[in-house]
Amino acid sequence: MTNNDTELEKEKNTGKEAETSVLLTLYMGFFLGMIPVIGFPITITEMSGKILFIGLTLGISAFISSFFLGTLFGMPRRGNKTGKDYALNNGLIGISDWLTKIIVGLILINLKEIPGYIISFAEYIRIAAKYNGQLLNIYTIGILFYFGFLGLFIGYNYMRLVLSNKYKYTDDNLVRRELEITKEKLLEAKEENKQKDKKIIEFQSLVHEKEQLTKALIDKVNTPTMSNSSIKTVAGKLINSSEAKKGKENIELHLDKMIDEAKMKLHKGLITHNDDPQKGQWKSNPINNERELKATVIEETKGLYKINLQIVSTNPKNNPLKNGDLVLFALHNTFGDPPLKLVKVDKQLAELNFYTYSSFTVGAFVDDGTTELELDLAELPNVSSHFKSH
Repeated sequence: MTNNDTELEKEKNTGKEAETSVLLTLYMGFFLGMIPVIGFPITITEMSGKILFIGLTLGISAFISSFFLGTLFGMPRRGNKTGKDYALNNGLIGISDWLTKIIVGLILINLKEIPGYIISFAEYIRIAAKYNGQLLNIYTIGILFYFGFLGLFIGYNYMRLVLSNKYKYTDDNLVRRELEITKEKLLEAKEENKQKDKKIIEFQSLVHEKEQLTKALIDKVNTPTMSNSSIKTVAGKLINSSEAKKGKENIELHLDKMIDEAKMKLHKGLITHNDDPQKGQWKSNPINNERELKATVIEETKGLYKINLQIVSTNPKNNPLKNGDLVLFALHNTFGDPPLKLVKVDKQLAELNFYTYSSFTVGAFVDDGTTELELDLAELPNVSSHFKSH
């Protein structure tokens, strides 16, 4: 048994003992009270039955009325702020306080008149019984006082020692049951939360594994074309190509200048926008000098996107891109060191394809570095929120 069960059992036993004591007092009080109630009528042979009936009626009435008055006085009050004392939580407490104050107030106000009222009542009984002696008055007053105080005493103690303990025992059982139900619900909720947390951890683990796999795949796809050696390889092929032999020195000069400036922009961007270093470094405009940087995003799967970059002329008739010119794309710093890609213009178009797992800003040099273009992939229409926020 728990401590609460032991305490409840002790209180239950205490209540039984108190109830037994109150009943014994009641029986003894009635026994002693019946002696004068029955004894006096016996002495009056011609009216013994009538006087006995009057005595029993007065005794029972006085006892019952004072008994309920005693229960009002014995009604348990609310406990103190510590919460250790028992308190009935119902409106009867307020009614009890209200009635007891009224009764006590009336008694105090009419204290001088009460003896007169009692004597008048006894005289009324004597006249109604058609008895000439004054002994009936004493008989009546004695019954009222004796059974009145007996009822008040029994009622007070019965409420205080018996009924209040029964109420408390019942309420404690209800509270304990509610606590047990609440505890069970808390345990169930805790178990549910534990299962949810477990699922969340498993889901996060899967997402993390997927992101790692996506990054590894992107690195594998992009690394061969994003390295510094690829820039030199493309530049070397272009410089040594037949159509560019005459301008070899100019191409080398423009190429070195574009690469150096792109590296400087990247360095500044890492200071101002560490998470998106190309942003704001390329004049923040995808259209400049009749050149336009465009992009298409294709979601292969959630977290893996194929990007197609194109640079075209907005006035292809009068100011087209020159076939064979070099265009430099500057990507996010996670695409290599440096994250630069050289593309040769073919059919008036410079095009670059690669994979990524998030959006970033792309910069570009066109027309031997005289034209700068910038495009934030997150600002493209019809791209997913996942692509924009990662």
